[in-house]
Amino acid sequence: MSDYVPLSKTVHSKSGLVSADCSFALEQTLVPVVAEELPQVVPTMAIGFVQSVNGKSFELVALQSLQAGVNVYVHTSGQWIGGYRPAWYRAHPFRLLKGKQSNRYVVCVNEASPAFEKNASEQAVRLFDDEGNLTQRTQGITGFLEKLQKATAVTQALVRQLGDAGVVAPWPLTTRRSAKEEGQKIEGLYHIDEAALRALNPDVLGQLVGSGALSVAYAQLLSEHRLQGLSRLYGLRSEANQQVKSASDVDLEDLFGEDDDDLSFNF
Repeated sequence: MSDYVPLSKTVHSKSGLVSADCSFALEQTLVPVVAEELPQVVPTMAIGFVQSVNGKSFELVALQSLQAGVNVYVHTSGQWIGGYRPAWYRAHPFRLLKGKQSNRYVVCVNEASPAFEKNASEQAVRLFDDEGNLTQRTQGITGFLEKLQKATAVTQALVRQLGDAGVVAPWPLTTRRSAKEEGQKIEGLYHIDEAALRALNPDVLGQLVGSGALSVAYAQLLSEHRLQGLSRLYGLRSEANQQVKSASDVDLEDLFGEDDDDLSFNF
């Protein structure tokens, strides 16, 4: 359960952060990603598009399962096993959200997260020092959130350009829990229509090249072969549920590269 509140040196003067796993993401089938991190995302995840809340544009996302309520990149123990961890997750338990009384974005913290302690223990990293100033850790988080917001705005513009060019189309995917089951069509996912991309007017194509939107399109197309790994991970997830395997017992070296947990956009 999310409970984001504005970060305040009055309310959170004694609060802190402790290490926590990724259990909060266990049931998230999709995660927002930004164009800047695609070189790290594509080696481990398939990416696609979903319609935005207003239904007028699309959003770039990474697929974490084809089954509702499942994230195969998080072990049942809560450990992240997907190699690179998207910036959206690394920002947890913080978000930049618009204030209720203004259009300004403010840093908010999820007080319901296990990573947050209202009264910091000895193991916690304080959010504010005794003088009421942001600690180095909190300053780093704030900077990371600002960079993520800017990267999100750039990504939204690139995706909007692809949508306007008419190359984003419904993704005809089906899923089944076993080979014996009849496939079920997945609704709401979109991908790049390669034929439409190839048929673009040279002027439009040039605009996509110049902005970087074409790179996003190619990254999406190249990532589609990761769906096979997604199915394999779902099988491992089911096996873990049955045998209660630990994350260390699962060999994922052939699926994933190195992790990148630092708060950095210097890719």
